Amino acid sequence: MSIIQLQTAGESHGFSLLAVLEGIPSGLMVDPETINLQLARLHSKFNLSNEQSILNEEDEVSILSGIRSGETLGVPITLQIENRQTGLVRTMMLHSMDKRVMGAWSTPRPGYADLAGAIKYGYRDLRYVDERAGARETAIRVAAGTIARRFLLHFGIDLFSHIIAIGPAEIGNIPSDLDEIRRRAEISVVRCADPEAANNMNLALEGARRDGDTLGGIFELVITGVPVGLGSYNQWFTRIDAQLSMALMSLPGARGVEIGSGFRAASQISNSAHDPLFVHKTRSRADRDIVYRTSNNSGGIEGGVTNGSPIIMRVAIAPYPSPMKPMPSVNLQTMQPDHPPQTFGEICTVGPMSVVAEAMAALILADNMLMKFGGDSIDEVKENFAAYQERLPFIVEPNPPEVEEDINT
Repeated sequence: MSIIQLQTAGESHGFSLLAVLEGIPSGLMVDPETINLQLARLHSKFNLSNEQSILNEEDEVSILSGIRSGETLGVPITLQIENRQTGLVRTMMLHSMDKRVMGAWSTPRPGYADLAGAIKYGYRDLRYVDERAGARETAIRVAAGTIARRFLLHFGIDLFSHIIAIGPAEIGNIPSDLDEIRRRAEISVVRCADPEAANNMNLALEGARRDGDTLGGIFELVITGVPVGLGSYNQWFTRIDAQLSMALMSLPGARGVEIGSGFRAASQISNSAHDPLFVHKTRSRADRDIVYRTSNNSGGIEGGVTNGSPIIMRVAIAPYPSPMKPMPSVNLQTMQPDHPPQTFGEICTVGPMSVVAEAMAALILADNMLMKFGGDSIDEVKENFAAYQERLPFIVEPNPPEVEEDINT
């Protein structure tokens, strides 16, 4: 049973998006502007195929409950993002009792949930599927996930993402230092830490825009400062890699997730697929010995439990299924070949989805932190966390300590 639970509501062209976030302890400082800064990362005018797209909205969050004087109360938090640019007339049409107001969509768009959703819920108008299945809903997830990020920072846990492929353009050379990767990614238009690859990605995006196509790609999610012991192997659903994978596969367009060396490990032998352990023996009895690694093929998780190394995950995102070139389909009313309506979105959703991935991962990690350490207030959780760290018989580090001599285990 999760402690942190998130439910969202709202449609792409409805009045607003809503979220109810439960389980956040009291005493956590939450600034709406911090949430808005994360929401701004979802939007890139460079990447839009149509400047009038709903994806170009400048979102602002409203906090409706659960936070007073900038601090969480330990009760359910309600968040709202108004769909300000969708137009009152279109909203009225959606909520009109007269279904003839807008003329139904009858031809499903390949790559969307149109066909399956219409069959599942018995819709005659495919708009009803798109209103909830579209990527717009992820904005409210980012708002909720930002609160979880604020919680994690109290324990030294931080997250970032960077793009490693867009279409045929892939990174070739990035630094090994994670802080430098983050710095380079954040100053890049396409959030890529390899300047040469970033230029190739820009060219690929311009080519797709010119040709009326869309592109997929891959991003990497990096989570640092994660303590040993989050998650469990007791039950399949308590494994933190399973929880994170499910959260990331919930992103619209996600087609695959890998952790650490990922699929590459399938072709490796044991010695190169895993991470040997080493120990530094301290000279003073008052100091604890240090166990460390020199690699991170596991991606920070072993046996469903975090092992103290950074969590490294990659997600493959399919091309956005709305190219200007219409794909063949079938009109479900006439059962005749037809072309679906052209809907305008982004040339490539890899960048925005990487931001959503950060939010979703933050929610999973915050939940596991509370399950491990408990507490109704942020101060109580911090005390429990500090006590856990203090009683560990040795220290686990993701990298070799700066010492003169190591003893191999």
